[in-house]
Order: sequence, then C-alpha cells, then structure tokens
Amino acid sequence: MRKSILSILLLFLLIAPVFSQEKWKLEKDKDGIKVWTRKVENTKLKESKVSAVINAPIEKVVDFLRDYKNHEKISYKVDDGSVRLLKKVSNNEFYVYITASAPLIKRRDLITHFNIKAPDANGVVYIVAESCPNLIPVKEENVRIQKMKAYWKISPLPNNKTEIIEQAFTDPAGTIPELLVNISSVDAPFYLISRMKELIK
Repeated sequence: MRKSILSILLLFLLIAPVFSQEKWKLEKDKDGIKVWTRKVENTKLKESKVSAVINAPIEKVVDFLRDYKNHEKISYKVDDGSVRLLKKVSNNEFYVYITASAPLIKRRDLITHFNIKAPDANGVVYIVAESCPNLIPVKEENVRIQKMKAYWKISPLPNNKTEIIEQAFTDPAGTIPELLVNISSVDAPFYLISRMKELIK
C-alpha cells in the first residue's frame, strides 16, 4: 500500500512542473466526452484535459494503449503508416515514433516514451507519456517536437466500464499560429477519446 502511494506521489511530482496552476475552462462537452483547457505559465499555449467513460473493462483499455500500433488509429492528424516502435524496454515501457501533417504546416515528428504503471490498491492504472526528442536524428523535412508531456489516469468502474482522464501539453515547435495550436488542444484530445470509444468494445 505504502509503495503504491509513493509511486503516485512521485508521478505527480514529475508532472506538476509542466502544468499550469490556472483554472480549467470547459471547452467541449459532447458524446459523453468533456475537454477542458488552461494556459501554461510563461507561454500563450494551452494544456488540455479530457475525460470520458468507455464501455469496456480496464484490462481492455490498458491493453489497447499498450499496443503501439493502435496509436495510429487514435492520434490526431497522424500520417498513415508513420507510427513505429523505436525501442521496447518491457511490455509496459517503450518508445514510439510518429509523424503528423496539416495543410500549409511543415510536418512534425514526435518520439514518445510511454511508461505504464502497475495498478494501485484500487486498481487504477497511471500512464506517463513524455517526449524524448534526441533518441534518433531529425530528418530535414520534419520539425521535431521537443516538449510533450501527458499523463493518463485509468480507473475501473462497476459493470465493466472504465473512466479515462488524460492531461497533456504539447509545444509543436517551429512557426505555427498560436490560434491553430490552441484549437488543436481541444480537437486532438476529443478525437483521441472518440476513437477509443469506437474501437474498444
């Protein structure tokens, strides 16, 4: 029990410096999915938080996220066929590469380090995802995302349902209008959870 509490405290200590202390603003509430945003200190960019209930047991939800191939199905503006596994430490710790494109914007690429924690005493699973930009060289045609950090809280509910809360901040780097970046801070998490609700049965 004490080990579980310590691991959760460590998780939030790692995340806390990244996220703002401003109040959350509800931006979207549709199809059982809620998305909030708030500005991050020392930047005009926003972080996001999304929550929803998925009609599947927690084991299915975690297994879905553990399979890196599924990340192409749920990631916003991802390029087809771009998701690949760069390094696997264990079934619960791995590094994934992905590229994303949008009109009139130079393609971005991202290397994400995923760390899936063991369930705590209440069966809750935490996942930390953080950019690891220097794992492989950057191609000239891409802009490497340097700053991305997210955490997931995945909680079992009665009747084989699962609550998901995901909080994330991404700085896409390069020259992209702040307005477009902040719009994506709502659209991207909504798309992610919408796709998960569709795919996990």
